[in-house]
Amino acid sequence: MVEYGVVRGQVCPECGVEDAVRVVHGMPTAELALAAERGLVALAGCIVFEDQAAFVCRGCSHEWGSHDDPTTDERELADLLGVGVEDVVRAVGAGWRRVSLDDAGVDWFVSGEPAQVALGVGLGTLTLAPVAAAGDVEVAWDQGRSFSRDDLLCSPGWLAAAADEFARARRRSFRWCPTCRRPHAPEDFSGYRGVCNDCAGRHHGIDR
Repeated sequence: MVEYGVVRGQVCPECGVEDAVRVVHGMPTAELALAAERGLVALAGCIVFEDQAAFVCRGCSHEWGSHDDPTTDERELADLLGVGVEDVVRAVGAGWRRVSLDDAGVDWFVSGEPAQVALGVGLGTLTLAPVAAAGDVEVAWDQGRSFSRDDLLCSPGWLAAAADEFARARRRSFRWCPTCRRPHAPEDFSGYRGVCNDCAGRHHGIDR
């Protein structure tokens, strides 16, 4: 399944703006063609060239990268921890995106769609914590667990178990929208016919 829309965490190396969409190859379906018309994907035809770019910036049209590349946010997280991106992925998975710097100087990242677990880096430690709400990303930091850089490198299983526990608890609160048939966090539901906020506006004329 092709993911539509701006790719979170992919910052254009040319203009520095986070406004990239995926480059898609092959014969487009009607849905894919409509997404391309709306600027949610870029169609590249059926012929795949070597080193074909995976992303294109909607602002400056610069193309770059491959689908396996870590995002800008994933690289930043690894740099803050002083480890490689693969070290982070082995311990706590992929898909991390930066959300905030709190008053205590902790950089927070979240993973999952919708956000399922948070990771904070600061004060010489990293903290895994539950996500309370994904709208403005509320982190239940007081319920988190702290680890060291050595824990991440030498005992990644400890971090993986904590991240999985928080993510599973968060997913238990998800609901399926009967219109788009996708899972959503409870704060993303409108209450109108039990549909998500996006579908309420796009298909039911309900402003949120």
